[in-house]
Amino acid sequence: MDSNVIAQHRILKHGSLIYYAGSAIFASGIALFAVGTAFIMMQKIHYGSEPEKIFLSSIFIGVGATMILTGMNMMMRQTRYGYHLIGAGTFASLFALLVFTYNYPQKWYYPLINYVLALYVVGLLVLVGNAFANVVLWMIEGKPDTVMRREVQRIYTDEEIERDIEDATRKSIELSASELIFKEPYAKDVKYGKIFHEKRGTTTRIKDNLDEVTSLVKTVNPGERIKSGSAEIEGASKNLLDILRVGSVKKSKSREIKDKIVDTMERFYSLITVKRGG
Repeated sequence: MDSNVIAQHRILKHGSLIYYAGSAIFASGIALFAVGTAFIMMQKIHYGSEPEKIFLSSIFIGVGATMILTGMNMMMRQTRYGYHLIGAGTFASLFALLVFTYNYPQKWYYPLINYVLALYVVGLLVLVGNAFANVVLWMIEGKPDTVMRREVQRIYTDEEIERDIEDATRKSIELSASELIFKEPYAKDVKYGKIFHEKRGTTTRIKDNLDEVTSLVKTVNPGERIKSGSAEIEGASKNLLDILRVGSVKKSKSREIKDKIVDTMERFYSLITVKRGG
């Protein structure tokens, strides 16, 4: 375990050194390129200018462009053969500039010019292609990190996991309950009538004072008196009540007699049946 930690620490330290070195090279290249551009503008260099001025401006711009691309590649996280490509491209460009330095202006003629320019352009294309490939790979992976950025993985405890699950469940239940609608499967949309939208007016209640109602009340409750104080109505009510009571008594007596007759007939029939069977 300790050896793995030490190895990771060394890798990170090595990556940090490469990143800072690339940053320094990139900044130096920007400075040289700016100096070369300013020198061309200040000296108004053209194809008929002095060879020394053309030489200095070419060296400043050529070395500056190479250092810019090299620094950019060194600040990126490289693939397996990334650093080999950086070294090859940088070496090709600087070697082309070195050949230019030794041969300009006395031996600077065809076909040497083509060879030197081709070698320099190939070196720049290797550096540009390597940087472009790394950018595309990082975009595909979704991790555009530099070598200085460390990936930190958080370890969740069981309590945190349970709490997150409970929160997610509670939120989903609340969301579902807020959108829950009950509806009969075969029920159609209900259309309310006008009564649900109209307001009722004033209701007037009138007391019922019909003579028939008064007579019926006195018939059921003969003890109560009518407001009019009529003795004839009271007497008629009592007579009607007596008739109803007598009728109910007679009905009950006739029902008892009928029940006795039916009971006697059933006993007689049962005796006859027993004798025949014997």
